[in-house]
Amino acid sequence: MSLTPNPTIIFVSATPGKVPVPGEDLVHRQDITIDIEKEPLNGGILTKTVALGIDVWLRARMAYEFKPNTPLLGYGIGVVLRSENPKFQVGDYVQGRSYPFAPYAVLSEDGGIRVLKNEAGLPWTAYLGVLGLAGETAWVGYKAYAQPKKGETIYVSTGAGGVGSVICQVAKAEGLRVIASAGSDSKVAFLKEIGVDVAFNYKNQDIGTVLKENGGVDIYWDNVGGKTLETVMGCMNKYGRIVICGFASQNNLSPAEWHANKSMPLVLMKNLTINGYIITDAIAKFGDFDFESEVTKLVKAGKIRAREETSDRLEDAMKMLADCLVGNNEGKGVIVLS
Repeated sequence: MSLTPNPTIIFVSATPGKVPVPGEDLVHRQDITIDIEKEPLNGGILTKTVALGIDVWLRARMAYEFKPNTPLLGYGIGVVLRSENPKFQVGDYVQGRSYPFAPYAVLSEDGGIRVLKNEAGLPWTAYLGVLGLAGETAWVGYKAYAQPKKGETIYVSTGAGGVGSVICQVAKAEGLRVIASAGSDSKVAFLKEIGVDVAFNYKNQDIGTVLKENGGVDIYWDNVGGKTLETVMGCMNKYGRIVICGFASQNNLSPAEWHANKSMPLVLMKNLTINGYIITDAIAKFGDFDFESEVTKLVKAGKIRAREETSDRLEDAMKMLADCLVGNNEGKGVIVLS
């Protein structure tokens, strides 16, 4: 028996209202090994990890899905080393939605794995960001709920994030006027680089003032909730649409501390439409609007750009996840292992 080191990020615990602490809630186990030649596959595949994505949604999975003392699972890409499933051949590159944070992984088909063709020749990490969960979330939600019309104004909170930046660029490509905010000057600079018409730092400028000075908002893509949602509702134009994709400002609060929105009467007074949005539910209802083929074209044409924050150290995933949950990241977090 020949054992190969397979250090793994292990999920230990999740506390509501608390950012996971590296070394406590998540640990880097370096004593784990794997027998690459003989590891049981049980009808699945064995992969060597290429890259792993750091996503905000991992927090929800930690709270409601993962079992203590099991591997952290997320979006990952690997190359097939062995296979007991005829759909996957040795040498195939695959993407998994429940990919263990480890150099080697045994994956089953029910874990959401699929072969990546990458005929466009893009970096594999694109399939963890703009062509992965973040891009798909942006594209499907925008197509399903925004009902955009050329010349309208859209406001995107956390506009420099993985989802927000795709929304900004898709809206711009379709002829909308784009306003977006971020929490650092470097992120605001990135927003300007990707063509946002009005980019501002919400820590330095009042959101309501900026939106009113720019004629109000027809579409609001909400990634933060809380007081920001309340403020933006007061700046919505009549018949405006709000897509609620996240509640980043409330993530580190207990339910008792969640912000009470005092702008709800404006939904009636302005004939606003509000849609809560979960990507899996939307795809089940509407399909994916040809996400991969359409967004690949936009990426190849230079109409959608992405910014990544990469590391080749598996253990860095723990801090990168904590950072992205409080907005301290400067791009899509990716661990590149091979």
